[in-house]
Amino acid sequence: MSTADRVHESISAALSQNRMRDARELIEQALSSMPPHWKPLEEDDEQVRGAFWDQDEFLAYVGRHRSDNEKSIFWTTISFSKLWWQLADVNISEGRFDNAVVCVEKGLELEPDHPVLWIERGYIFNRIGRHQEALEAYRTAATVRQWAQPAVIARALRGQGSALIDLRKFSEARNVYDASLELDPENESAHKELEYIDQALTDEKKQAATLPWFLHAIKFPPTDPLTLQLIPLVQGMESIPGPKTVGSENYSAISKAFLASGWAGFEEAFDAVIPRSRADYAEIKRDLLREPIFNPRVHSRMARVVLGESTVDEILEEASRSEAPHYSQ
Repeated sequence: MSTADRVHESISAALSQNRMRDARELIEQALSSMPPHWKPLEEDDEQVRGAFWDQDEFLAYVGRHRSDNEKSIFWTTISFSKLWWQLADVNISEGRFDNAVVCVEKGLELEPDHPVLWIERGYIFNRIGRHQEALEAYRTAATVRQWAQPAVIARALRGQGSALIDLRKFSEARNVYDASLELDPENESAHKELEYIDQALTDEKKQAATLPWFLHAIKFPPTDPLTLQLIPLVQGMESIPGPKTVGSENYSAISKAFLASGWAGFEEAFDAVIPRSRADYAEIKRDLLREPIFNPRVHSRMARVVLGESTVDEILEEASRSEAPHYSQ
């Protein structure tokens, strides 16, 4: 047995037996021996030597690259990017999420196209409530490596589904779980999450049918991090009519989704019209949120009238004293 194999087995045994202190010591000791300028793949005129994480990864690489050239492919040395991933797991088990993020970043510096590192990044961000960042990490994990194993891509898709559920984007979550099952049809977790999503969508429809749209917006507030940042920012600004920001047809689609499904519908419809990849995504969302129907103060005032806490005249007087919506030119 090689030294690399012995190190790997010792670390794996400590992790599986939940001996985290021993695992940390072994991993940190192994990391201290990393050669300068280490790379996960090294290639010369005759052969390719790869520090693969496991046999499945090795076979996936061979299957993808064997036809590209006649070079021999060898699985050799310990993977130092994997060691950083394992150290991240140790930190997660101890609740040290900031340290875990640092470990993942160290691993990505060594092997930026490793999907499992991106999956780990997504998992950590989901655990600490940074769901949009988690979603982006999982999306990267699913596409960053052309020769990734189908099971790994399926994990990344399930991660996307988990983040989308936390963002209350249930329709999108259902789509990615369905896609994951095409790669891993027997995965019980995906099937259970789809059952949960179907129930959540049913509950949302019932709520939307029984609650006025403005009460629905209050009971189920936005969860998208950018929207949460922008709403307080636009309070007190001059109103901008929605069609002026995104066009009449797009505004109609977004407003109908908002009135029917609340903030979850707003996010899904807005992203369908304005892709997050656009450089002006945040600017457009900010301006659209200046449309009065998306204003939480308007929702609150309407709710007070419906609940009998204020009269219409009182609400109009209150609005005139403060920031009654008026349109900018």
